[in-house]
Amino acid sequence: MSTPAPDAQLTHVGVLVNDMDSMKRFYTDVIGMTVVDEGEHLGRHLTFLSRDPFEHHQLVMITGRNAPYDTRLLGQISFRVPGLPELRAFHARADAVHAPGLEARNHGNSWSIYFADPEGNKIEMYCTTPFHTRQPWRVALDLSRTDEQILTETQRVIAAEAEWEPVEQWRAGVAERMGVALPGDRPYRSIWTHLREVAFTQGFLEVDGVRTRYAEAGPADAPVVMMLHGTGGHWETFAANLGPYARQYRCIAIDMIGNGFSDKPDTDYEIAVYIDHVRAVMRELGVERASFIGVSLGSWVAARLAHDHPEQVEALIFLATAGLIATRTNMDRIRAERTKAVNDPSWASISAMFEHLIAEPANRIDDLVALRQAVYGLPEMKRAIDHILILQDPDVRDRNLLSEQEWSEITAPAFVVASGKDHNEYENTSRRVASLMPNARLFEMPGVRHWPHFEDPDTFNSASLAFLQEVVQ
Repeated sequence: MSTPAPDAQLTHVGVLVNDMDSMKRFYTDVIGMTVVDEGEHLGRHLTFLSRDPFEHHQLVMITGRNAPYDTRLLGQISFRVPGLPELRAFHARADAVHAPGLEARNHGNSWSIYFADPEGNKIEMYCTTPFHTRQPWRVALDLSRTDEQILTETQRVIAAEAEWEPVEQWRAGVAERMGVALPGDRPYRSIWTHLREVAFTQGFLEVDGVRTRYAEAGPADAPVVMMLHGTGGHWETFAANLGPYARQYRCIAIDMIGNGFSDKPDTDYEIAVYIDHVRAVMRELGVERASFIGVSLGSWVAARLAHDHPEQVEALIFLATAGLIATRTNMDRIRAERTKAVNDPSWASISAMFEHLIAEPANRIDDLVALRQAVYGLPEMKRAIDHILILQDPDVRDRNLLSEQEWSEITAPAFVVASGKDHNEYENTSRRVASLMPNARLFEMPGVRHWPHFEDPDTFNSASLAFLQEVVQ
């Protein structure tokens, strides 16, 4: 087809089951889902489950497999569209290719169309309504009517025939059963929640021809802490740490070369390039020696700097430690995820990245998504992303890693955080380097992912500052 398809998001699947009770136990006990609706339809029992009060169901299980080992498992694949105009557009597209089984249905809580793909798999496209109706329930839907007519008819028919309530009321009840808070029920969190009472400056430095964005806070004569972000990041990574650290230290957080809003020269950013840039920033700001907080890539840069230039490093704090091992699966994931986000810097693409950085959805705040979206939307990012991701190339990564011998030669005091929900590569690296470095200590944070300093700043700030007070005079 020559016309582009409207927006649609994959939201749930239906599966055919043989033993409904055992399947319910599995998905509630093991996966942590909540049964939100159950009922009978055409002689089959349907169970709807979800982990998100904003999704009526993420899984629907339907009795009807013909035998315990029947290979026919898939009931349907469902995509949510923004509204009725897009639903009509998909109806027209399916009709144009004579997709079999094309029909429109009103479920009360959604308006849906159904059709089959070329191999007979059932597809649902739907948009949500302002109502919740107990499922399963459906009547015919006439898409030739106006949006207003469809809404009015839906209100009339569910009032007469269905068990219904406003969707906000239903979500609140399900959220309580799930033990989660809806956005309006939890304290609002922004980077300004952390920065609003922090006296800091933000500016740009010309460093060896690279316009470098940075933020600085704390007493000018205090010991220095340099803050280094991860791949494709920016200094706001440390929004929740700048204030507490600045009470005792001169804090300098930078957008490293090629990253954030700093310049992006046309060269590959290997570890030596980052180190040269960090050292140049230190020279420009009159810093001879500093402690370093590094997240992921930032920890790798700090570790190599500590090994090669120990005279400039007072102490080290590592989060999501990198620089010892590399797994192809993780490198491929990062490359695919970041390339997609740069080529399509949509809210959905950027938000998906943060699922790998922050465990708790409530902490994947809009400020961080919007900042990363602004960075990835810069015109020069399409050229720069390959330079930024050069360390995801196996051969390049291998030549930049520190060997176990080199890690064991880093003598600076080190505070290494092991995040219990991070990808195995980072947790394993954290544990291993903590055992290799002679003056390292491991600090466990089991409930967080790649950004423990942002997910649980109170715990991180308290423990890491106590460490610095002990080792930095």
